[in-house]
Amino acid sequence: MKKILAFVLASAMTLSLAACSSGNDASSGGNSSANSDSPYEKTTIRISTSGQDQGIDALAAKHFGELVEEATDGVIKVEVYPNCQLAGGDMSKLIELLVTGGNYEMMVGSGSVLGNVDERFLTHTIPFLFSSYDEAASYMDGTGGEFYADMMAEKGMVYMSGMYNGLRQLTTKDKVVTSPSDLSTLRIRVPSGEVYMKTLTEFGADPVAMNWSETFTALQQGTLDGHENGYQTIASANIQEVQKCITEWNWSFDGYWFVANQKDWDKFNEATQTLLMEKAQEAAQWGRDKLVADEIEIRKDFTENYGVTITELTDEQRQVFVDAARPVQEYFIEKFGADVCAAWGLE
Repeated sequence: MKKILAFVLASAMTLSLAACSSGNDASSGGNSSANSDSPYEKTTIRISTSGQDQGIDALAAKHFGELVEEATDGVIKVEVYPNCQLAGGDMSKLIELLVTGGNYEMMVGSGSVLGNVDERFLTHTIPFLFSSYDEAASYMDGTGGEFYADMMAEKGMVYMSGMYNGLRQLTTKDKVVTSPSDLSTLRIRVPSGEVYMKTLTEFGADPVAMNWSETFTALQQGTLDGHENGYQTIASANIQEVQKCITEWNWSFDGYWFVANQKDWDKFNEATQTLLMEKAQEAAQWGRDKLVADEIEIRKDFTENYGVTITELTDEQRQVFVDAARPVQEYFIEKFGADVCAAWGLE
């Protein structure tokens, strides 16, 4: 993760210097040095997250806050608002309000959130790019992360760090799914974004875009037949209580990104910016490690305490889905651009 840290620090500092030279007042917004002994800006940073209170995004944001407050002796305070509280529960507004500014200074958002301002932020979610977290991390901390950092800068955002949302699995109420034909006509909840919609349609399902805050009730009432998500997110919303079958197919990878509003970022001095960037990287690594460890325990809990059937696809079964998804991959290479796709390992 050190490579991407150096890249984003250099990018953020360059943008901040440009803002200052164009007349931006770095002391605006009420930030000031807490005392003559502290190199950091006295301020309160609000972070909005899309997941539940116990989702890995909210937990990592809270850990970031603890790291920052400890390192600054409380000069910098961090407040975390999960479940899109500051955006009216609307995932699309979560990113829109961050870019607009004035509502919160930072967010921890997934690709499906970022995709609301530029659909290319969904490139890493294209089906069957990665089969493991290590493989995904090599691109998140390398060419993929660098490409996204440049894109965020163009949109008035600062890339701080990236972590795992999860390799996404399929849940259904009681149907075991091992082939695309098993998905025929099933109403499957997906986040907003054409990658999810097009892929599930290609597999024969009936994808339904729905806010995460509404999903549990829809599954419980049978409005939806299933949904797809990472294990930690599934557990954080207690989906295992109403969905008893999981197909483990690692069909798509999603991440969470610590992102700041550029104008708010430019108000901080260099010491504050460097500290926030470093602690965001630490919090993201903590989140990655926790998610991987949690998934082992979650799988065990689901099967032993909730009666969930977890079906691990064989290599042959997974390959059927991979082959079925190739037209989707080709479609998005054309739509998103060969450059961003290559940055994430797809050609």
